Amino acid sequence: MLIPVTAADIPDFQTACAYEHVFGSRALTALRAHGLGSADAHFFLCRKGREPAAALYLADGVLTISSDERADPAPIAELAQRMGVQEIDTNWTQCQALQHLLGGRTESSYYMVYRGAPQEADYPDIVLGDKRAVFSVLQRSHEYYRSHLTFETWAADLDRRLSRGLAAVYQLNVDGEAVGTGSIVSWDDECGVIGAVAVVPEYRHRGLGSTISRFLVRQIQKAGKTPRLIAGYDEVAELYRQIGFVLCGRWGELYI
Repeated sequence: MLIPVTAADIPDFQTACAYEHVFGSRALTALRAHGLGSADAHFFLCRKGREPAAALYLADGVLTISSDERADPAPIAELAQRMGVQEIDTNWTQCQALQHLLGGRTESSYYMVYRGAPQEADYPDIVLGDKRAVFSVLQRSHEYYRSHLTFETWAADLDRRLSRGLAAVYQLNVDGEAVGTGSIVSWDDECGVIGAVAVVPEYRHRGLGSTISRFLVRQIQKAGKTPRLIAGYDEVAELYRQIGFVLCGRWGELYI
């Protein structure tokens, strides 16, 4: 059974968000930022009997799912068709099941969790991010930001999360210029999720991405939580392994 989330369902939604912490914390952070009844964000709960099996968050054509093995892909596929979903982010098993029902193409790599030593170094060149400087770094670093996002849309979503303490954005400066960035993109009760780590092309291959990631690890650890992330592709996973992250499952994205 798949239902829109009501106030009475929020405890079960939160339970389902903990089944997979990266996409689950994204959904939980969105709920805390937008609340129920938002025109921009929609929340659903999949039950198996009376038990929560999946938490779903839909915004801007992207459906994010945190589920366990009990989640039935059939009503999720029906929801995706009815709501005009263009992309589904979930665990790899669920992603494959949904592709069987919906078609489309997939991408996949690893979930990772930090199991290294505590990070205690100082990083004086990393400061709180200026939104325009950060967005410029992201655009220079990733085609997605150039072709899919405007500053106004990106900044409005970020401001909503920042104002509620649900995200943090930093920039790395070299000679007074922002050349790298990284964020804590979501939180739940167990973890903080690292994302949007980028270094402009002319400053790559200097270890700056690793420096930013270590700094973010330290910030999450200072909050008493576990750092987590998704590797964008398998080669990146190896780089994160070198600074203390380990594999903990596989995610999938389905493009319909």
